[in-house]
Amino acid sequence: MSVFLFGCPPEKTDPLVYEKDYGKGIYALTSTGVNYFDNKESVLKENIFTTVNGQSISNASSFNLIGKDMYIVSENTLYSVDVETFLKDWEVSGFVSAQNCEYAKFDRLYVSDKGESEIKVVNLNTRDISAHIKTGESVNPTDIVLSWERAFVINSGGEDVSDYDSTICVIDVKDGVVAINEFAGNIIVDKNPVSALHNGTIVVLCKGIFDDTDPSNNVESSICLVGTGVLNTVTSTALNGIYNADNLILNNSETKYYITTSSGVYYLSVSSLNKTLVTDKKIPSVLEINRESFADTDTTSLIVDFLYMNDKNNKDYIYKYNVYLNQFVDSFQVNSDVIDLEVY
Repeated sequence: MSVFLFGCPPEKTDPLVYEKDYGKGIYALTSTGVNYFDNKESVLKENIFTTVNGQSISNASSFNLIGKDMYIVSENTLYSVDVETFLKDWEVSGFVSAQNCEYAKFDRLYVSDKGESEIKVVNLNTRDISAHIKTGESVNPTDIVLSWERAFVINSGGEDVSDYDSTICVIDVKDGVVAINEFAGNIIVDKNPVSALHNGTIVVLCKGIFDDTDPSNNVESSICLVGTGVLNTVTSTALNGIYNADNLILNNSETKYYITTSSGVYYLSVSSLNKTLVTDKKIPSVLEINRESFADTDTTSLIVDFLYMNDKNNKDYIYKYNVYLNQFVDSFQVNSDVIDLEVY
């Protein structure tokens, strides 16, 4: 009897299996949630975070795809989701006005919080804010880019044309194999840095000053190359005739930088920084790039770059531009204004 009562193995429960309904495609962060566009099937799925998790995201700022983890930054909360199921893994609160996030090695995320002029360090193991690093006094940290051992945090200035900034805060993220979060110094660049990337050196796009009501206040946009070792501006190149530049991205062959401006989309030669107009038919606030196949004949296909963008007059539309053909080839509407785009 005792063998009968106590000798039976415990009943096994199968783990929950979630459908991989997403994955490869275009993700659009809007003012009401996250939308997913399946390129292969040409199907749009709206508010997928709410659909899967039963909760909404308020005051979204940006998102960042790192491996299969998508980190969604809202004003007060950081969310982590699996990009294939969009199931929420966890969330961390404690932000005042979070803007962007970036992986900072050793299982950490750096999150820029312009509400408190600092970087907040999120520990991915304990899933909490483990450290705070000031980026200045009453500044607006936004974009973050990593080199091997340092993080470069852009202080982007305020909304008013007279409230500009020209500083980049540099943070040491490691000492050999030891994780650290130590202020390393400031770098002075041109007016209102807005976007940056790492391409051997740190490439910084500066907006300049753009006053829609009084053009006499305008200052041209520029590109600054920043040294990662000695922490200085190596070169500064004005982009003649370019104003209000933003959204610096690099093409797959690393020969062109694409930017948005007040007059359209341009690319800059990586080697010379000479500018070429891509299109003035759209004035985007958001820009993303992806390499995809398209049928150039009935029997052959090419792999080329496509640009995805919105337009100041149609912020709830996403337009697709074929760089090889130099023309728009498709568009689709989402449920509200596009805040950010990611391609997986």
